[in-house]
Amino acid sequence: MIWDLFTFIRAATEFSATALLILLGCMGESMNQGGENKFLLASVHYGLTVMVVMHVFGFVSGAHANPCISISCYFLGYIALEVMLMYVACQMAGAFAGYFLLLQLLPKEVVAKAKPGICLVQPMHSLSTAQVVTIECLLTAVLVLGWCALWDVRNGRFLDSVTIRMGLLVVACSFAGLQLTGASMNPARTLVPAIYYGNPDSVLMQLTGQILAAIMVPFVWNNAYTPRYKPLEIPVCN
Repeated sequence: MIWDLFTFIRAATEFSATALLILLGCMGESMNQGGENKFLLASVHYGLTVMVVMHVFGFVSGAHANPCISISCYFLGYIALEVMLMYVACQMAGAFAGYFLLLQLLPKEVVAKAKPGICLVQPMHSLSTAQVVTIECLLTAVLVLGWCALWDVRNGRFLDSVTIRMGLLVVACSFAGLQLTGASMNPARTLVPAIYYGNPDSVLMQLTGQILAAIMVPFVWNNAYTPRYKPLEIPVCN
């Protein structure tokens, strides 16, 4: 990987995209702590935030803003290992920056009353470890499948309103799993609040499911949904 201005711009974009995702996404969630429609509002807001991030930064770096997406992109062969590592590092740094800025902007009483914490995901207590890992893996797999379809060359004619469709995909996954596991589908969004509250072990189950999905889905896509074309044989005339 050549470190030039273009590489720096892509790194800065992933940093900014993830910081904006955490800032806007968690701000909306923290201000809607009560009420019967709390989970509905949180799901819609998260999807809208993803939509905004993709619209603003998508044409620069792809606006992954999610280590799972960058890992899957690497296993599909679209980016090099060095680029993937750079993306993940910038995403984690951006998540920390966005979360720090969020805590400075929110009123102190909102931060104090937030249960279990600002943007801290917590699975349903009645779920087993296997259930939490499987549900989070499934939700993340659906998200990654959406990105696989977006990257596929066969989808080139259907990229209009792609940011809206990806945002709605996130809304659908959040509707399904928000009350079960938190439906974060993003290691940066999952891990950073847990580190701030001093309990990163509490999200190991979600992280495991997310990383499993990021690794498995590209292989499923390549082997189950991508046709194997035979090279064209051109007869040689003697």
